[in-house]
Amino acid sequence: MTVDELRAAFDASQRRRPDKTNLPRAWTQTPFVTRDHGQIIWQDIAASEVQDVIAAELDVARATGAEDLEWKLYSHDAPEGFAKALMAAGFERQPTETILVRTSDLGPPTAVPGLEIVQIHTLEQASHCFNLALQAFGNNWDKTPEELLARALGAEPFWLGLYEGQPVSMGRLTRTEGGEFAGLYGGASHPDFRRRGFYRPVVQARVQAAAELGCKWVFSEALPTSEPILRALGFETLSQVTGYLYRFGD
Repeated sequence: MTVDELRAAFDASQRRRPDKTNLPRAWTQTPFVTRDHGQIIWQDIAASEVQDVIAAELDVARATGAEDLEWKLYSHDAPEGFAKALMAAGFERQPTETILVRTSDLGPPTAVPGLEIVQIHTLEQASHCFNLALQAFGNNWDKTPEELLARALGAEPFWLGLYEGQPVSMGRLTRTEGGEFAGLYGGASHPDFRRRGFYRPVVQARVQAAAELGCKWVFSEALPTSEPILRALGFETLSQVTGYLYRFGD
């Protein structure tokens, strides 16, 4: 499969269903955009309509009571000048991430002495993930460990790395309904335990789970901190994605 063919498969799985069948429950497809959980993940807008569509999407998000709206632009199909139009409308550019991808036939996690990899099922484990996110990023995705556990027991399983009982690394797996790709998100390592090989097995555990779920491909929107680990595991560049964030009420 060529890079262009793989990008087309990724888009059809993760961003836009051209035939409008088997749409994920969180998606809304209009003639101009795809919305997903308060984000715009795809667009096809004539240059003459850009400003009107951006304003309309802000109105839609504002009407839901959202605190913000993120518009994600992918380097392989971002319209020329669209980023400038977003910033002119008040969106702020976020860090660019590299989308890395590989097949899901990676095999089981590498054994590391003293390290145990578990899929979280208990509130205690969820609390460890919650606190790891705070230590690694200074924030978290959920308001409480109970909310994180609910997600982990639902559609977004989490894995936790424990070194001699100490939580050291984590990550979650997402799968878009009806897609061939699974996403690696939320990867984090405790600041005191980095560069000791504790995150790599968490990646491998999630890739193995994706294969068991029937996903042919696995991808990650990688920052520079995780990109070397993923490339060492055979991930290759598919595209780049940059978020543009509009904050209501600022």
